[in-house]
Amino acid sequence: MRLADKEDAMRRVDEISARLRARIFDAFPVEQSAFSRLLQLLEVEATTDVPTAAVTLGDRSRLSINPDFVQRMCLSDYDLVMLVLHELHHVALGHTRLFPRVTRAQNWAFDCVINAQLCRLYPGPEWTALFRRSYRADVFPEALLRPPEGWGTDDVRWRPGREGEVHRALYTDHSVSYTDLYELLQKLPGGEPLAVDGLLGNHEERDGDAWPPDLLREVRNILAEWPMVERLSGRDQGGDVKRDSVRREGARRDTVLRLRQALLWAAEAGSGAAAPGSPEFRLSPGVLPYAQRLSRTDFLRSALGNPALLHATEVTMREPSRGPRTHVYLDVSGSMEEHLPLVYAALRPLTSHLHPQVHLFSTCIADVDLPGLRRGVRVGTGGTCVAPVTAHMLDNGVKRALFVTDGWVGSVPKEHARKLASRGTRVAVAVTHGGDADFAHRLSSRIWRLPSLESHS
Repeated sequence: MRLADKEDAMRRVDEISARLRARIFDAFPVEQSAFSRLLQLLEVEATTDVPTAAVTLGDRSRLSINPDFVQRMCLSDYDLVMLVLHELHHVALGHTRLFPRVTRAQNWAFDCVINAQLCRLYPGPEWTALFRRSYRADVFPEALLRPPEGWGTDDVRWRPGREGEVHRALYTDHSVSYTDLYELLQKLPGGEPLAVDGLLGNHEERDGDAWPPDLLREVRNILAEWPMVERLSGRDQGGDVKRDSVRREGARRDTVLRLRQALLWAAEAGSGAAAPGSPEFRLSPGVLPYAQRLSRTDFLRSALGNPALLHATEVTMREPSRGPRTHVYLDVSGSMEEHLPLVYAALRPLTSHLHPQVHLFSTCIADVDLPGLRRGVRVGTGGTCVAPVTAHMLDNGVKRALFVTDGWVGSVPKEHARKLASRGTRVAVAVTHGGDADFAHRLSSRIWRLPSLESHS
């Protein structure tokens, strides 16, 4: 090919890429801000080297889209947005290697979950058309890659048997595991291989792909905002609120020590309070055999010949100071699962330093009293987000707090951090071994690192 022809071809590709990028950004839903930020970090490239769409990571991160597929299958901007969102979900979950996406069965299961989540996010027929157009409703297993016929109407038609149960779980508020999906494939006769052509997005793992720091940061935030079907390390938005118990284990001495140090550091934050254990004088209700100051009632009782033998008053009592109580915000998300028994056990001997309500947080705040903490009560959604925590502190005037977390909680809102700083709030942070303490810097917190679980096995 002549140089001029090559230049013309490259110019046409650049023009198509620019039009695709403009079309995507014009159509992208404003409420998908996290994915919009991720999309801005990717260079959009039109190419026939991928069958549908793919993201290439590394020094040059690109969103590659096949223009022929777009012309054939993405008949509207809604279709194009769903294709892009589908691939961005692969980026957020697939390339982090949280799932061993090696076989076609695993790819199929992963796409089932992604497509269902997107359809539940945008249930309108204009949004779900790409999936309904790409897969047949009457053929298993591809039927589970799309909503059922009549979905969203009174005439919804689910598949029979176990297939229908799992399909219904995907497209309703119930959860379904990857094990449930894999088990369905055992129904294929005679060990027949999975035959689903045209899976959307990229299904290849590339060794050596590096995460650019800004891209990695956005992906971590996205992981917090998308409901996971399985409990994973890191952050996620979680599902329905669940209540269960954490078993009690023997307290580990060094964990108790580090939590105690963090609690006392937060409690003594410039409050002018006496150090715990030092003498303190307080007025308490009491009685005396004489009146420090006679009242009209005393004169009247004496005149009637019935003087009072004891007189109510306030007496000064000397007792050791307990020091101010610290509010504890305990991360009970899914990524803390293995740490919670140790943390609960370590907090039990420290209850004299705790505020009467311990604030369990996931994507919301749930308070438990100290007896509930000792019983191991746990309430949460399974997800994680720090914004409700800092909002709770502002709403309730909390001045001293301890966060116990693995650190995968997202970013503290700048306005929350500014207001907490202006109020003189002091926050200690206890982060699990291997956790990420970056979020705490905006709060000017002091950080304690908890010991690894392996050292206590």
